This record gives sequence, structure tokens and C-alpha cells, in this order.
Amino acid sequence: MGHSVLDRDGGRQPVDAAVFRAAEPDEGAALDIGRQSRLTRVWRGWLVAAVSFCAGQLVTDPAGTAGGLLATAMPVLFGAGIVTGVVLNRPRPRWPWFLLASVGLIMVVGFGLWSTGAHTAAFAMFLAVYPVEALALLLIVRGTSWRQDRAGLLDTAMISVGLALACWLLVITPLLRLDRDLPGDALSALFPFGDVLLLGVLIRFFTSRGLRNTAFWQICVSLLLQTVSHLATLLPLIFAVDPPRHLGFLTSLSGFLMAGAALHPSMRVLTGRPLRPVADMSPGRVLLVNVACMGAPGLLIAQGLLQDGQVDWLAAGVGCIVLFALLAMRMVDLVGEVQDKARQLSAVAHIDALTTLPNRRAWDVELSRRIAAARRHGTPVVVAILDLDHFKRYNDEHGHQGGDELLTAAAVAWRAELRPEDLLARYGGEEFGAIFDHSRLADADRIIERLQAVTPLGQTFSAGAAQWNGSESAEDLLARADAALYAAKRAGRNRLYMASTR
Repeated sequence: MGHSVLDRDGGRQPVDAAVFRAAEPDEGAALDIGRQSRLTRVWRGWLVAAVSFCAGQLVTDPAGTAGGLLATAMPVLFGAGIVTGVVLNRPRPRWPWFLLASVGLIMVVGFGLWSTGAHTAAFAMFLAVYPVEALALLLIVRGTSWRQDRAGLLDTAMISVGLALACWLLVITPLLRLDRDLPGDALSALFPFGDVLLLGVLIRFFTSRGLRNTAFWQICVSLLLQTVSHLATLLPLIFAVDPPRHLGFLTSLSGFLMAGAALHPSMRVLTGRPLRPVADMSPGRVLLVNVACMGAPGLLIAQGLLQDGQVDWLAAGVGCIVLFALLAMRMVDLVGEVQDKARQLSAVAHIDALTTLPNRRAWDVELSRRIAAARRHGTPVVVAILDLDHFKRYNDEHGHQGGDELLTAAAVAWRAELRPEDLLARYGGEEFGAIFDHSRLADADRIIERLQAVTPLGQTFSAGAAQWNGSESAEDLLARADAALYAAKRAGRNRLYMASTR
């Protein structure tokens, strides 16, 4: 049916695209809707299973056999859920999701090492989960375009360094000073650094504009739950209280949500979505960056109060240096952006978009400046107005595009014949203005004769020129040149008339 619409009147008449679209049956849409409905039911079933699994962890002893089996099964289910989601939804590209699924395999290897008594190796595997997960999530949510937003990266780095410093001073340092052994291995004290890395990824998501659908929000909630569950395990050790017994369900829920993001149909449009940098500094973003940068002194005070005056001055000093270096880089970028905007605005305000010659605004400024210079130094200056002959007729015969091409070609040809000190500007419409420094009318005559010889597309122009008399204003000089132009047009066009110097 689409061809019949396009073939009406032998294809000679334009066809409204809306008519063509209405004539095409959208059979694939119904199929896509049905498939999406089935995938959504799979996703809902996964969430129901997640709730059942987490409820089972709440009623079982984490140290018992059943609790251990559930904890070991979680990374397997995590990887299987992501792989299943990739197979069902077929995102492009797929490999970042498979990289995320490998986190489950790393966790399984870590549990295997733990069961053999190689606790240090097991914790090393558990720590390796964080960079792999962070890289995978960056590629999934923003693709490789996350590197294009330098401002967002610097803001994320500042906030992340502030969080890392807080973790070191208020969490890791107290853990390392404990008299009793940490659970498993001393490497467990470094887990907050991994959480800071994932929080940095989460912050990076929100320092740019992008698609935020169901899959995206599941990933965000999963990252928050993961951080909360780890801190809830370590913080009771610092304050010498018993940790909650059933925190494992939070970690499991985090994993189920992350895998659920892969199972949701919206994940197909999430992968590799181009990043849109946030150009403006919103008040919230400014506040967050300032809190991160000014947090180092506050953290020193907090550490001194909470830890009986024991202050880690080296870590705080290094953190301050890094934060201020990042802040300086951000300020340099902001100043550069302001300068770029100023240059762009100046170009827009003073350059004609079609011919790239100076526009009327630039002409007025430059004419006044050059007359002032001529008055100071006593040098001659000539102003000429050039008007393409019968331009309206040419425009009617060749269309507006043809008229634009004539204006552009004339500007290029004439500018090539001028001296470096001369100025050619688009005065308005088919009129151009020229200023000849250190020139008299005879010099202007020779220059304009060269311009007449190179006028493109077989066209001609009329011109009026006037030499500054040494005392008149820019407006009076321009009025004399304009009067000479009209005299040239009345005399038959394709000629130069010169105003008498008075």
C-alpha cells in the first residue's frame, strides 16, 4: 500500500509523510508489544523469586548449612539472571552485560578459595569484584561516551575523593586500629574503598543527562543497597556492638535487582546510550562539589572528636592536595568555557553567517575606529559602498539558494583582491562596504577596478566612494559614499562614482 501512495500521479507530486506512514501497516509493532509483555512477566517473576529468596535468608541461620548454601547460590543466580536477560533482550552491545555477569563467577571463585582456607586470596577476589562491576556499569549505562564529559568526570572525581577520604578517616582507620582481629582478613577493612568506587559510578550517572528508565533505577537502588549492607557489617565493629545477624538479605536483594535490570525490556535502550553533558552548574551540583572540597577540614575535626584526638594528618593532607588540584582543573575548564562562549558570541555578533565577512555591527565599530586613527595620525581613508546590480532579478531567476551562492562567491573573490589592511564587510542585503586605509580616491579606484574584474557568475556591481575630509563624522562620510552609489546606479550601473572631497 505504501508504494501505491508514492506512485500517485506518476510520482510527480510530493506526498505528505503522514499519509505514507498511515498507509503502512505496522505489523511489527504488535509483535514487539507482545514480546515486551512476555519479557515483563519474566522480570516480575524474577522479582517475586528475589523476595522469596531474601525472605528465606531472614528465617535461616547465616552461619548454618542452609544459610551458607543460600549465600553461595546468590552469585550463581546473579550471573545466570544477567546472561538470561542478555539472551532474551538482545542488547547492543552485549559484552558489557557479560562483563557484569562475570562478577558472579569471581564471587564463586572467592567462595571456593574461602572454603579451602585461603582467606587472603578469597578477599582479594572479593575486592576485584568492585573495579569489574564499576567498569561494566559505566559501559552499560553510558557506553564509551562517558569520557567525553570532562566537567562531569572532574565533579565526580572531587565528590569521590571526598567520600574516599571520609571512609579512610572515619571507617578504615578505626578498623585498622582495632585490638581484635577483623572477620576473615585485614583486607576486609578495604571494602569501603570498593563501595566508594561504586558510589562514584552512581554519582557519574547523575552528573550528566541521559535515559533513566526502569533498568537504570534498579541499578541505582542496587548500588545503594550494596553500600548499605557492607557498611552495616563494618560499622558495628568500630562502635563495639554486635552486628545484625541477617544482613545477607540486603546483599542478595542488591544482586537480584542488578540482575533484574538485565531482565527488564528497558535494558535494550540503556546500553551505550550517548551521554549528554550538563553544561550548567545547578545549585545542587555546586553544593555537592563544595561540600566534598570543604569536607577535609571537617573530617579532621570529626576524626579528632570521635577517636580521642588521634588524627591521620597524612591522609587528610594528601586528600586536600588531590581535592584542590581537581578543583583547580575544574576552574581552568570553567574559565575556558567562558572564554569559548565569549569568542562564539563575539563571532555571532560581528560575523555575517552567510559570507563569513564582518557584518553591519562590526562595520560600524571598525569605521569609527579607523576614522579616529586617521584623525590622530593625519592619514587618508576611503569608504566605498558596493551594490550588486539587478540582484533581485538574479534572485528571482535562480532562487534564493542561487542568490546566496552569488553573495558568497562575490565575498570570496573580492576579499582575495584586497590588501591586508583593507576591510570588506556585508553592509546589508546585496550591499557590501569597504574601507581602504592609507588610501586616496585614486587608490580606491584601482582597487575597485580589480574587484569589478573578478565579480563572479557574470554579474556586475555599482559602487560609490568617498574620502574622509579630515573632520567629518563616520555618519557623514558614509552618507556621501551612499549618495555616490545612487548616482552610479542612476547613471546606468556597473560603474564607480566618487564623492567630491569637501
